Order: sequence, then C-alpha cells, then structure tokens
Amino acid sequence: MCRVHSLILACLFCLAAPFAAQAAGSEITVFNPSGVRGNGQFVDELLKEAMLSQGIAKPRLAGNFPKARMETVAVVKDAFMEINALFYDRGWTDGLPIVPPTPELVADMLRGADLSPDFPLGTLAPMMGGATIEKIAVNAVMAGCEPKHMPVLTAAVDAVMRDEFDLRGWSTTTNPDAGLLIISGPIVKDLDINDGTNSFGRGWKSNATLSRAFHLILQNIGGSWPGVTDMSTMGQPGEYVMLFAENAKANPWLPFHTAFGLPEHANVVTVAAVEGYSGILGIGQSREGYLKLVANWLKGHDRPYRNTMILVVAQDTASMLAQEGWTREKIVSFIMDHAKVPLREFKEQFIDTNMAKNGVPTWVFQEKDMDRLVSKPFMDNLLVIVAGGTGEKSMILPCWTAGKPVSAKIRLPGNWGELIK
Repeated sequence: MCRVHSLILACLFCLAAPFAAQAAGSEITVFNPSGVRGNGQFVDELLKEAMLSQGIAKPRLAGNFPKARMETVAVVKDAFMEINALFYDRGWTDGLPIVPPTPELVADMLRGADLSPDFPLGTLAPMMGGATIEKIAVNAVMAGCEPKHMPVLTAAVDAVMRDEFDLRGWSTTTNPDAGLLIISGPIVKDLDINDGTNSFGRGWKSNATLSRAFHLILQNIGGSWPGVTDMSTMGQPGEYVMLFAENAKANPWLPFHTAFGLPEHANVVTVAAVEGYSGILGIGQSREGYLKLVANWLKGHDRPYRNTMILVVAQDTASMLAQEGWTREKIVSFIMDHAKVPLREFKEQFIDTNMAKNGVPTWVFQEKDMDRLVSKPFMDNLLVIVAGGTGEKSMILPCWTAGKPVSAKIRLPGNWGELIK
C-alpha cells in the first residue's frame, strides 16, 4: 500500500471512533455527496445511463439512492463500516475508508466558509454537477478535512472551472494525469502544510486530506468516474493525493504565484494536471551542469509539444543558483536554449509519425536544414518553484498537453483566526 494511503487510513480510523457507538438497530443520517445539475437531476443518474449503455457493472449501486440532500440509514451492526460499504457501492469513495458525512460534521465543516451552504460556485465537468458550498463541505468531511481547509478547496474549485484549465478534457482523457495542488503564501504555515523534507510524502494531515478532498469533489460533484467518464488508460496514485507547498523560507526569488500576476503576499492555490514526476539529481554538478541535466531530460521527452512543465527545485540547489546570480527568468531561458535537437531527429520521432499535429510551429514543417536545432518539446511555460528539504534532488513534472495550470487567490473567512487557533 502507498505510504500516503497508509496515513489516510490511520487518520480515518481515528475519526471513525465516534461511529462505533452507534448500536445495532439504531439509525444514522448522512449527507449525499453527489452533484446535482441545474435541472435538479443528480449526476449519478446520467452516469448510470452511461454505464448501462456501455455494459459497465461497477459501481454496483450507482444511482440507487434517495434523491435528496440527506438520508437516514438503519444500522445493522457498525455504522462506520456500513456507511463506507454503502458509499463505495454507490461510487462515492476513492476506495479508501471515508468519514461518514453526518449533519453534525458537515455543519462544523461549514464554519470554514462564510457563504450560504447553497451558494453556487459554478458547475463541474464532465457531468456539470453544481458545486455548492455544502456539497464541497460534504466531500471535505469524507476526506478527513477540518473546517480551516475549506477556503483552499473553494479556491481550487474556482480554478478548475476556468476555461483555460479545460476540466472536461482532463477529467475524461485517456492520459494518466492527476490534479496537483500547489499552495503558496502565508496560509502554508497557517494550515501546517509540509513545504520541507518529504514534501510529496506521508505524515502531514493537511497535505493528504486537502488533496484527497479535491479529488472526491471532482469525482462526486463533477461526475469524473473511473472507467465511466474518466478514461485514463493507466491512471496513477496521484489521483488519491497530489499536493505540495512552496518553501517560502528557502525560496530566494519572488513567490511562485507572482508568475501568474498575483500579489506577492497573497494566499494562492495553483491547480495543474500532471502526469507524474521525475527526479533530477544535482549532486556534484555545477549550476550550468544542473540546468543542462534538466534540458537533457526534456530532450528525451516523448511529446513534440508540452503546454507546461513544472520544475521543483530543491532548496540547496536554489540557494546555490541564486548565489551565482541565476534568476527564474535566466534559468528558464538557459534550459529552453539547451533543450534542442537537430531537426532530423525531431522529424524522425514526431513529424514522420504524424505526432506533431498540435503546438509545433509551422516553420518546423517547412524547414529544409536538417541540422537546425529545434525545441524538444516546444513549450509555452516552464514554471520554477522551490520546495522540499535539504539536499540537491529536484523534480520535474510534465503537465497535461491541453489545459493550462490555473492559480486562484484563497479568500479567508472572517473567523479565520478562530479556525486556525
């Protein structure tokens, strides 16, 4: 089992303790996490129709539930286990145990938003379920979040609904992309998000539950169901948890989110669809040597075009780069200049195979000099961020080729001081 998954299990079984008191023959009331369309139809009803037309049998109880905000379930033996089994059979979980969204827990979660529970943020593709504050809170409870996590989740929902993200395309693609959350600003400390050693790893509640809630929101409210609407050929573990934070203390440059035109001291969540990540080992390298390693990684890439790449620079490497006068702009320029191959190689791999359909400049197809250097891949953006602990082991994350990463300011409610106390 994945280390992050083990952490989630431990947290959730602790949260399950109160439900053990539910005696056999009693009842438990829970909220419905499924999205509702503008016409009042639950997205699960459409998903069930799609399953029937495609001959898909799982989830076993898809669409089989009272069409209401809440329902009362009779407890036979164990409320926690029975609600988990029921929600799993309906397609409402990610396969790991969830916290049953009782009225008491949902009401507590709503303290993290100073908007009405029925306030609509918008609709989530692909099935266009309405993302109300209450629906977000229900899924946040299920993931094990706290009320103080709500502002991040509402901002992340706002980000993915923007056209440039292309949520419909991403949530239905065959590509193995997971939704990555990058948190930057003072809120990283407020929420005790790990921005240092083991940034992508286990052991931090905010990192694990925030990302998990985000994916449950897309699954349940938006209707991105594996094998039904989410057609990822392979998928990836990042669909459970994929989040890290900028290490502001170790960052020698302006905050990451300023690249998106946002104020330096803002609290920001950036959402990107990424295929995964690969390590870049900078030990023993000069600063140019390190940057050439990144360029060489790009030259070995399997796509002729990539909208965005994210380079996560380890703090020791970032410090040494900055000491030698390397700015973010200089780093990006150097890498782009060195991530090039002769046209003959690019042609053989991408043009002759008809892969270079989108994003490749037209002059490449008209060029006759086979020795001319061309970018591999052509890129719109190379984003540079500092994260992680000590050491010189950086990472690079290729983003989905269609949509773009989107940043959104995190709006804090009036009771923020109370929430983080």
